[in-house]
Amino acid sequence: MKKVIIIAIVAILGILGYFLISSSKHQQNLTDQQIIERLDIVLKRVDDFFISADIVPENYKQMKIQENSNDEFFYRNLWLRDATHQIKPNQNMFSFSADEIDKYKIPSYVVGCSGRANLFAKYAKEAGIKDIYIVVSVYTPDIGKQHMNGHQIVAVKMSNGLQLLDPANGAYNFNRAKINGKCELNEMIDATHQGTKEYQIAAIMTQEEHEKLTSVEKLMEVYNRVSKTSK
Repeated sequence: MKKVIIIAIVAILGILGYFLISSSKHQQNLTDQQIIERLDIVLKRVDDFFISADIVPENYKQMKIQENSNDEFFYRNLWLRDATHQIKPNQNMFSFSADEIDKYKIPSYVVGCSGRANLFAKYAKEAGIKDIYIVVSVYTPDIGKQHMNGHQIVAVKMSNGLQLLDPANGAYNFNRAKINGKCELNEMIDATHQGTKEYQIAAIMTQEEHEKLTSVEKLMEVYNRVSKTSK
């Protein structure tokens, strides 16, 4: 009787293993339409997350009024001052992983486009979309200046190559998020949907590689790749 039970258990485990493997293979062989449908869900999930997380506490608003501050990073600095000791010390806007952003409901006014791109990659993987990259782009009018700005977007592998997407606020579906381009190093793109190609691709990274850019200094090292090639 025990042998029969053991054989039955082994058979059940074998069947479960087969379905898990089949499911995994199915996720890796999605059609473009299936990928787009999942991307719509992921983009909305990212947007909904930050709509909730970005609610500014009333005491922050009052402090900004009292100090008569025009600092665009005022709320970010307050949040970093008040909250990071609960997560880990000495943090900055680039140092939070997608898991930490998700767990602690960190707002986009703290983590910016870098954090939004990381969270998109996390949610996309959870949706079964495996080939995802973070694309670091530099605002070219800033090249040569002491401080350079950029915009981090994402790329998803589809049948015709890598499709660029900007998971920014309000880009809650594929058609709104997509960016024209081949997703190649040094390519000029319209990263922010402003109608002009003023951003240059400096790096195409995995989420794990991108999450290692944990400071302004490390990000600037990547930005400077474009600076050097543009001279």
